[in-house]
Amino acid sequence: MANPTAPAPRPLTLWTGRLLLHWARLLQHTVDSRDRRRAAVARRNAAMRAAYHRGVDKDTIARLIGLSPAHVGQALRGEPISE
Repeated sequence: MANPTAPAPRPLTLWTGRLLLHWARLLQHTVDSRDRRRAAVARRNAAMRAAYHRGVDKDTIARLIGLSPAHVGQALRGEPISE
């Protein structure tokens, strides 16, 4: 809770504080979503490699996942995919 004896913040100070809060929120969501996306792509690629090692051919993986065979080949080799 706020200190009841503290003076009220000046309007400019409060405005810049809120602006900084929104900036921090934007950064948090940007970093969070980028890391989540990167982790999801890594899990997807690992699942594709596991399916491939268990006998599913590259063309079937490409068709079911919706990626080109070239992208699937890159993922199967462990190379980063530019998405």
